[in-house]
Amino acid sequence: MELRVQLKICEGCGSLFYRAEAEGKIYCHGCDRKLRDFPSPESRKRRGRPGKTIPRIWAVAAGGVR
Repeated sequence: MELRVQLKICEGCGSLFYRAEAEGKIYCHGCDRKLRDFPSPESRKRRGRPGKTIPRIWAVAAGGVR
């Protein structure tokens, strides 16, 4: 069995570490453990002003939207 590794620089602390070629880790084991409790970028909500929405309740009460 052959395991290919890459020498990477941790984006958290700047140390060098090995990672398996198939993995996409960007943090060393120590930083990964520290940052595990933070939300992932995919789960964070979008920043900025919320979109302008008109509540349907008011439109229905006015007799406009069906």
